[in-house]
Amino acid sequence: MPTFRMFLIATAGALIALLAGPLGASPALAGTITSPPTVAATNWTNGNAAAGSGSNVLSDVSCTTSTFCVAVGLQNSGAGGGTLIEQWNGTSWTVVPSLDAPATTGDFLSSVSCVGTTFCLAVGGSVTGPAVAETWNGTAWSFVTAAAPAGSTSASLSSVSCVSATMCEILGTASVGGTDSIFGNQWNGTNLTATTAATPTATTSTPVPSASGMDCVTASWCLAVGDSDTQSTAGSSFSELWTGTVWALLSTPQASTAVGSQLSSVSCAGVSFCQAVGQTNLAGPLSQNLIESWNGTQWAITANVPDTSATANNNLTGVDCFSATTCSAVGSAAATTGPSPASLALTWNGTTWSIVPNTPNQGTVQTTLAAVSCLTDWSCVAVGNYRPTGITFSAFAMAAPIARTGYRFVASDGGIFSYGSGAPFLGSMGGMPLNKPIVGMAVMPGGDGYDMVASDGGIFTFGSAQFYGSTGSIHLNAPIVGMALTPDGAGYWLVASDGGIFSYGDAQFYGSTGSLKLNKPIVGMAATPDGRGYYLVASDGGIFNYGDAPFQGSAGSLTLNKPVVGMAAPLSGGYYLVASDGGIFTYPTTNGPPFYGSSGSIALNKPIVGMIAVSNGYYLSASDGGVFTYPTTNGPTFYGSTGSIVLNKPIVGITG
Repeated sequence: MPTFRMFLIATAGALIALLAGPLGASPALAGTITSPPTVAATNWTNGNAAAGSGSNVLSDVSCTTSTFCVAVGLQNSGAGGGTLIEQWNGTSWTVVPSLDAPATTGDFLSSVSCVGTTFCLAVGGSVTGPAVAETWNGTAWSFVTAAAPAGSTSASLSSVSCVSATMCEILGTASVGGTDSIFGNQWNGTNLTATTAATPTATTSTPVPSASGMDCVTASWCLAVGDSDTQSTAGSSFSELWTGTVWALLSTPQASTAVGSQLSSVSCAGVSFCQAVGQTNLAGPLSQNLIESWNGTQWAITANVPDTSATANNNLTGVDCFSATTCSAVGSAAATTGPSPASLALTWNGTTWSIVPNTPNQGTVQTTLAAVSCLTDWSCVAVGNYRPTGITFSAFAMAAPIARTGYRFVASDGGIFSYGSGAPFLGSMGGMPLNKPIVGMAVMPGGDGYDMVASDGGIFTFGSAQFYGSTGSIHLNAPIVGMALTPDGAGYWLVASDGGIFSYGDAQFYGSTGSLKLNKPIVGMAATPDGRGYYLVASDGGIFNYGDAPFQGSAGSLTLNKPVVGMAAPLSGGYYLVASDGGIFTYPTTNGPPFYGSSGSIALNKPIVGMIAVSNGYYLSASDGGVFTYPTTNGPTFYGSTGSIVLNKPIVGITG
């Protein structure tokens, strides 16, 4: 099940020197490297999914912002039932009109993948034969004709992952001549076309294989997992890799004590880290949790995966990783009290998996979870169904916050000042000779690492952050002024003052202003929540958008009191611009991110150099490390500042 994650950027801009503010903590330059607390979904609450018609269940969910999630499944609205689609708007779930294929019975949706808020692709099938696919354009759902294999008598699509509105990979199962096999489709922005897929070796006499989980990192790299026979506990788990032209089976280990096994979901934080979850079927019969890890070359079964009991059935059905140190998995487990099976959630901290206690249940009979989607710095959302009484099922959703607490400043000499337990000090360049000054910083999705960038494009990594390349040895036309990480932390972009873009790791190049004549220099950048696009901002407030980043307004035609020095793209969509006097500009101006306040009318000791947006407001930072939180009432927590410290060099950015 594909999901997308969000990060906020440290911006570089006007650098100058000092503002007054209370000191909340010792400067991290003099501190000790500390380990960050676990950033995971551990406080789940009932999300109150909307009820469809009759008996209804949710099978998958995809979130792209804190105000946009789509969940899909099926509902029994009469003879044969039909598709079910629900949408989250930041406050509540609502059933939205979905489509059923004409002349079919029992349509259902199995998987959904969204890119931004204006494109989703949902796939499934029907009891009477043909595969079902439909797209979302930001307003309504429309049918798409699937490319079923020639001669197939039935076909269903089971998993989809999109890297853009014009590139999605899909896998399904089709029956030709009485034999079931895996087939592939690809979305090109207009229609679905057939791709060559691989079918696992049969381990039973009449297998019905299914590729139930998929995650695409790029258009030429996707990983899918499934079960060689969904009709038998003796089926084997399998996986296959998309390399841009065909799907090819991978060697997938099987537990030596298992009667059979299945993998239901996979999530990748880059091409060298994936986690797949499912179940191992033992004699008894008994099912236990199964997790396998991909290291970029091969799979390995994860040891010591916890179960609620060694004698109780456990099953994991969904997983989402937004970094190599932060994953959430969901499923269900038999229980001795209350509903059984009951909801189950696990978290990964980079070393071990652990069960989250006290996950919510609903009804008196059972609660099961099917899928999970996480957005760093906001929440994980899981969906499934519950049974209140009898045989009627109803849609179920739950959510858990994963926001980090605290922030960090970076000075032009590479000094780091960290405040709050969620922003630990992991090292700095303070006191070391630099070829060029530091101009920006970006934090890993799990908060357990960070990168710094110098004006020559030199990169310095700390904690879990990895080095993927730099422009330190390249002659630049203009200096680097900022950077942004990809959502999984496995790549980054550097931006120069002429708008030149340099991409490394899994960061994709979507365009630049490097060849344009600009009215004013670029001072910062921000990526879209799914990492499939980015914005560049100039000091006059001009906005340049690339990839899936929509243009939603700019200050380019306004007369500014002070130059713009940075921007932030909140999870709710849109973006903020901040000027050196602390003036805030929100876009789009209608139904955009909330304006919570600014320091535009305040006499500052030193200019503002950056901002970060969080779930309940935003922070502004001045070049002396003074911090301004908005809204001032019930807004983000103030953890401390360097406003009253004599700094060796000015602060040039703030990050989470």
